[in-house]
Amino acid sequence: MNNAPISWLLMSGAAEMVVSCGLGFAMLIPMQPWAQRLRWPPPRVLMSIHLDLVMLALMQFAAAAGIRALPSSHDRLAAGLLIASGWLNVTPYIWRAAGVNAFALTGGALQRGAALVSLASTLALTGGWIVLLASWAAR
Repeated sequence: MNNAPISWLLMSGAAEMVVSCGLGFAMLIPMQPWAQRLRWPPPRVLMSIHLDLVMLALMQFAAAAGIRALPSSHDRLAAGLLIASGWLNVTPYIWRAAGVNAFALTGGALQRGAALVSLASTLALTGGWIVLLASWAAR
């Protein structure tokens, strides 16, 4: 069995958890008396990024467990798609914190580009799970 896709998924998921933990601390900054004059995103904006990273990390952990239990020849492809989407899927929330609506494919070039990255990441996430499910169903 080739454990590389499992290792990739576990490392990426763990890194996303670390970033999410850092955001947990960042959400506390606006609540500090010394930070009242800082220009900092409100905690609710960071919360979306924080929770999305946790959910995407958990998906990667689940995929790693599934690949361990039901290995197939398509595991590298699925892992690559899930890892790429795990890091890109959070970008619309980051763009929103910067004042760009990456959820709507309208507006100027920046907004359309951000929305296309968001769309690509959602397609990669869905595609990764379809690859895994199809390979598991074919067993």
